[in-house]
Amino acid sequence: MTTPLLPSSIPLIPLQKPRLLYPHLPASIPLSSTQLGLVLDAVSKNLGGKGGNGERRVVGVVPVVDGDRRVGRWACAARIRGVGKSDEPDIYLLLVEGLCRIRLPRSLPPILSLLPNIPPPTSPFSLPLTPLLAPTTDLLPYATKLLPPTLHPRLSSIPQGLLADLLVTVLGVEWETRVELLGLPDTETRCQRVKELLIEIMVARGITPPSDQESTSEQEKTKTLDRANSTALIPRQRPPHLISARSTPSPKALASIPDDLRPMYAVLQARELTLSSSAKQTVMRELTRLTKIPPQSAEYGVSKTYIEWLLALPWNKVTETPHELDLARARKMLDEEHEGLEGVKKRVIEYLAVYSTTAQKSDDLDPEVEKNLLALVPASEREGLIPEDRSVEREENGESDDGPPDDVFRDKGPILLLLGPPGVGKTSIAKSLATSLGRKFHRISLGGVRDEAEIRGHRRTYVGALPGLLVQAMRKVGVANPLILLDELDKVGHSSFHGDPSAALLEALDPAQNWNFHDHYLGDVPIDLSQVLFIATANSTENMSWPLLDRCEVINCSGYITPEKLRIARRFLLPKQIRESGLNDSQVQVGDDVLEKVITEYTREAGVRTLERQLGKLCRTKAVEFSASREKKDGEDAVTAVYEPLIDVGDVEKVLGIPKFTQDRPEGPVRPGVVNGLSYNGSGNGGVLLIETLLVPGGHGKLVTTGRLGDVFRESIEICLTWVKSRSLNLGITSSPTEHPLKDVDVHYHIPEGAVPKDGPSAGIATVLAFVSLLTGREVDSGLAVTGEMSLRGAVLRIGGVKEKVIGAHRAGIIKIILPSANRGDVKEDVPEQVKRDITFVFVDNIEQAIEEVWGPNIWANQTKDTNGGKDDSKRKKSTKVEARL
Repeated sequence: MTTPLLPSSIPLIPLQKPRLLYPHLPASIPLSSTQLGLVLDAVSKNLGGKGGNGERRVVGVVPVVDGDRRVGRWACAARIRGVGKSDEPDIYLLLVEGLCRIRLPRSLPPILSLLPNIPPPTSPFSLPLTPLLAPTTDLLPYATKLLPPTLHPRLSSIPQGLLADLLVTVLGVEWETRVELLGLPDTETRCQRVKELLIEIMVARGITPPSDQESTSEQEKTKTLDRANSTALIPRQRPPHLISARSTPSPKALASIPDDLRPMYAVLQARELTLSSSAKQTVMRELTRLTKIPPQSAEYGVSKTYIEWLLALPWNKVTETPHELDLARARKMLDEEHEGLEGVKKRVIEYLAVYSTTAQKSDDLDPEVEKNLLALVPASEREGLIPEDRSVEREENGESDDGPPDDVFRDKGPILLLLGPPGVGKTSIAKSLATSLGRKFHRISLGGVRDEAEIRGHRRTYVGALPGLLVQAMRKVGVANPLILLDELDKVGHSSFHGDPSAALLEALDPAQNWNFHDHYLGDVPIDLSQVLFIATANSTENMSWPLLDRCEVINCSGYITPEKLRIARRFLLPKQIRESGLNDSQVQVGDDVLEKVITEYTREAGVRTLERQLGKLCRTKAVEFSASREKKDGEDAVTAVYEPLIDVGDVEKVLGIPKFTQDRPEGPVRPGVVNGLSYNGSGNGGVLLIETLLVPGGHGKLVTTGRLGDVFRESIEICLTWVKSRSLNLGITSSPTEHPLKDVDVHYHIPEGAVPKDGPSAGIATVLAFVSLLTGREVDSGLAVTGEMSLRGAVLRIGGVKEKVIGAHRAGIIKIILPSANRGDVKEDVPEQVKRDITFVFVDNIEQAIEEVWGPNIWANQTKDTNGGKDDSKRKKSTKVEARL
């Protein structure tokens, strides 16, 4: 049995007679320089993977007699406070403070020595059970008769267990007896034994032991004196063990507690060391208040539920995470569980590496210990090694430390936002990260959350009030450092009369604030969320508030291409559906041609959820056939049919029906005015966007647009047409600068699939090429696709969704794509290698380069004239223009 405040195993140090260490008491252990080096080296190595987020620099102090023979199996876990210099040469004092009693295993050797070149033994241990009730034996009357009067006001603030250890230490009890008391973890038993020893000491000194009545009056007198001198005698910052001890009710107070509240007091005493100071004070205040409220009152149930919530939260309990993470194992696990998503995997591995490095640095010794260790360095080499102490300078400048306490390791990494279409594996990536870190995982769905109280909780004055989703998650996982997945972050509600849930998340997701997160239900008791690792998922950032998006590091999870879907179906989806259908791998056989047909003709998505459903239909059909083959005819033993486990291409249409999607292919006959653009939708799919233009005779130069185009798309079309008009003479569309390029005609611009809304400026280059092709009569190759925004002066601007657009073009059979030069890096990093091998990419900076790439440099009128030997080419240009208009 272990506790999150201690490592699972600690180095053991022998402590020679007559010294002995008790919990919460200091001690100094004399060691030579060689022994001190061995101890510090063992402590440093023990921090590697066993320290967790609990106590650091912990050793086990074991009492030994002459010959380093261990006495019993009980020892004291201690925290190293520093290193001091002894008056003896080559002897140093290891300053420690006791933490708790520990029990050593039977397998530990009886001899415990610190020998040169042999590290101290590191051993596991067990902890005694915490008593549920406070001890009834009162040692205070005996202590007041044996100790000086100046110490009496402070005695009432010391718990009975610590007072027993303190009395036997200062009163000179024999060493063997003190070792015996070290092996008594039960506080009541130990106090009874110490009481007997104190009576023997008082009799030996001629002091009359107090009677029961004298004990009660002396105790009340000491408490009164304590209250009168509390301001002058009690220090402002008491040790944590003294603060926690005062929250334990006395036996007299415990007897007056109602029966239905005693379990709460028992839980409070059991979890006393794991509660925060504010939570502990609030629980004691509410319990005291609850004893004065009638159980029939409505306020009684509200307060009782509030206390139960405070006691159920994991204030200081954490999951021990190994600091030396196996990155190779984590990478292998990600590759086995996820196909593709190389960028996401790379970022997850980077996060694990940074976490491992920063966690190891947090194990360094504190400045006080480091300063004491400098005494081991010769004076000639000590210069420059002493760290600067800026605490005095900060105090003089009036600077205050308003940040979180540094008692535990807090990951200051960014909030990772996995952005991508549905079904690409965002949630499973978060689960794999939690598994790699060894943390508990909890998912919070934010879709449809419209009330701020669902994040921050309701105030206790409301009927049926509860804490927010974050506090509920902390109670469910039971630790203070889980991995919480905020699913569908983009679908959380915004400002309304119920509040703004997205604004309530700002404090929780800010590492500089979430260490002191306030939930409305918990009131003035803050909860620490700084140890929580938040991972968020979203499908789009359009509806997210900018302050919330600014707190996140966006990692794009794009859709899968057909080869990746084929591997996912083969490795994960098909075996899963076969098992769910009650069959095995030998009873369902599916070839790659069948899987590819299902992927291309029955699904059109970025993820694989629809693909999984279609494969489930095929497997269920085979399950029906298998069950039918096992049925017997009436009175016969023969089966009705022979079961065929193979699913061929012909069976797909019988089960799934006619194909729902056709393979995207460019138009066969090439015509002027038709260009292949590229599109990208919010679901993560990309494809070919066919742009059609047509001249309408008898018009007045108007532009007509159809196809359910958005405002941005319409403005982009007008910009492109304006640019073409301004360059009509250079392009050979007109023969003179004063001639109108659209005289007596109108231009109709259309995008097919009119039921689908379309918007965005990325079809600028394709629109210009369509207008030039229409007005000059030149055709555009059907194997060419174009994408890129164009400015009014002809510059080609950067666009988004490059990977999805390129993958969609590859699926449609496009062999050449023109892109903006600013997107060269996107193609290099995001586009799969197989796609880059099959497609030729051309990057342009302006529209002139794109035009020359399609039709060559002879497209310009002046260059055409030069190639004809300087002859007038106006007739040819005029006929070309007329032909294009007709």
